[in-house]
Amino acid sequence: MKGLDFLRSLLDIRAGTLRYPEKVARRLRAVNLTAWLAAAVAAAYSVAQFIDSTPGLWKPATVNAVAGLALTLIPLLHRFGTLVAPISFTVIAYMAIFLDCALLGIGTGMQMYYLVAASLGVLFVGTERILLASVIGVVAAILIVALEAFVPRATGLQPETTMFINFIGTAFASSGVLLTIVFYALREAARAEEAAEREYERSESLLTNILPASIARRLKSRRESVIADQYENASVLFADMAGFTARTSDTSPGELVQFLNRVFTDFDRLVERHGLEKIKTTGDAYMVVSGVPTPRQDHVKALAQLALDMRDDASGLRDPLGRVVPIRIGIASGPVVAGVVGTRKFFYDGWGDTVNVASRMETTGKEGSIQVSQEAYEQLKHEFLLEPRGRIEVKGKGLMQTWFLIGLKAAQTVSTRQHIA
Repeated sequence: MKGLDFLRSLLDIRAGTLRYPEKVARRLRAVNLTAWLAAAVAAAYSVAQFIDSTPGLWKPATVNAVAGLALTLIPLLHRFGTLVAPISFTVIAYMAIFLDCALLGIGTGMQMYYLVAASLGVLFVGTERILLASVIGVVAAILIVALEAFVPRATGLQPETTMFINFIGTAFASSGVLLTIVFYALREAARAEEAAEREYERSESLLTNILPASIARRLKSRRESVIADQYENASVLFADMAGFTARTSDTSPGELVQFLNRVFTDFDRLVERHGLEKIKTTGDAYMVVSGVPTPRQDHVKALAQLALDMRDDASGLRDPLGRVVPIRIGIASGPVVAGVVGTRKFFYDGWGDTVNVASRMETTGKEGSIQVSQEAYEQLKHEFLLEPRGRIEVKGKGLMQTWFLIGLKAAQTVSTRQHIA
């Protein structure tokens, strides 16, 4: 039973290669496949020669039998390094070919196998060892010349007819081995390229999830060491869940994360639908910009419509324990600086007074409300319903006039919904 298990593991094309990186393992699997094909050819020659009762034919039969057995065990050598098996295969094959030709004559065409072995040298040892691959090819050429110079066409062990049949068999076998290995190598390369393309697409998707598409393209071009842009007309939205921090103390981490993921995923869909740019989430805070990084004339209007949809989407929102979770939303308009921060675990962010004011509009707002700054109000008042809140104290800004965004004016409601749909 153990013997059968050993044989099955030995005849697995991955035998001895699992410890290596995939790039190296592919090369070593090609060595395994070639060794088995060569062993099969040697075994076929050996059986045919042992069956033949011609005196002296047992000699090449023994050479082929020993070579076939040695080639079958080649995968066991991978444990000693990446070059031991390829070099051992080359030495065994070269010796067996030379002895067969010396015993039978070059009329069998066995020397053609040298060309196969030489052509596969680069595949076996890798392009990074081109000198070693060149040595394998040069040795093969020298052995071919030596056989042509010193070995007769036939030694008399086999009749001419048998020699010609062997020549035909050698031509087809060498071509078949070469075709099989090249096909296998190209198929493995194609699979590696497909895997690389899938990983590339995945990394592209991850990158565009982290950064706006235009910023990602600039970052990949490597023409800019620092990405930072000034936008004179932009708008910023902050949203968070009122009283959420207190709820974290009596909610399990798993339930808390699932709840946040569900809420923010819904918000993400709304942001994408309105063509805006989500910047980040920090705890339960959610930040969106409009007019950044792609400027747009209707930046504050688009953000206001998003805020209304977010408010409606979150109405009746309940935490894992069934408690109502009202949200607060703040919007401000004005100049914004945006860019990429850091070189490791980098992210796209925005800065400036407008960002700070938007954050204050959210933190000083009322539960379930959308509070906007005076600058945002001036651009929204013709198309949206807004109620004055009056002047409130804003940290770092003093008294500020703010407004609550109620909704779209009746004349605008239908057309806006049709546009979003």
